[in-house]
Amino acid sequence: MRNAFLSLAALLILTLSASAASLYAVQGDVLYRVSTADGSWQPLTESWNGTGLMVSMNGMLYAIQGDALYEVDPATGSWQALSDSWNGTFALAAGGGHLFAAQGSSVYMIDPADGSWTSIPGDYTGVQHLAWAGNALMVIQNDVLYRTDPYSGDYEALPSTYAGTTAATGDGDCLYVIQEDVLYSVNAYNGSYSSLGGGYSGSTEIAACGGYVYCVWEGSLWKTSTADGSYERLDSTWEGTTALCIL
Repeated sequence: MRNAFLSLAALLILTLSASAASLYAVQGDVLYRVSTADGSWQPLTESWNGTGLMVSMNGMLYAIQGDALYEVDPATGSWQALSDSWNGTFALAAGGGHLFAAQGSSVYMIDPADGSWTSIPGDYTGVQHLAWAGNALMVIQNDVLYRTDPYSGDYEALPSTYAGTTAATGDGDCLYVIQEDVLYSVNAYNGSYSSLGGGYSGSTEIAACGGYVYCVWEGSLWKTSTADGSYERLDSTWEGTTALCIL
């Protein structure tokens, strides 16, 4: 009975470990998997230098490096190229079964199965950030936040200004943005917002999941509670991080 109990306990621990979210970060040439519990990390693969955009969806990672869009296995870091012509892309988001990429004055909806794409109707000149929240594509364009239907291009401008926003990400019904030095939680349906505290000036890498927001600020990885804004530093070795997402 003791052996059986230990086996079941070990299986439970492995299951919980496997289901726990992990961060994925590109620093220099290397893709790392990072624990959301204590910031411990392990390298997965190399050759990621210059990668500035990475998102997760459906158990996989997606990254744009140079001209190519890659699908990346989060367990091993192995990858395959899906499509090209993505040079100059400056914002990337994932949700609703699709990827979304801003390039030039257009935003494209991408099929993650093969990298094929269609253009979302509308003029997207001045887009600064993309994120998926509240079952919609959230677009910050010319300092205004829009709730956008990616199929029709229909949109609704939400209140407030987003001038000075350096990072944006979504989780569930909330959009999280760093504006000036403050981290805000924004309702993705009506645009109401609340402050989660300051001290994040210049942070460009952000991810959110399970009641926490993670960001790289001044070379350290920080974990902030969305409930009350309390925070902790997980690790201090992330200077030069160019991409961050959670899965």
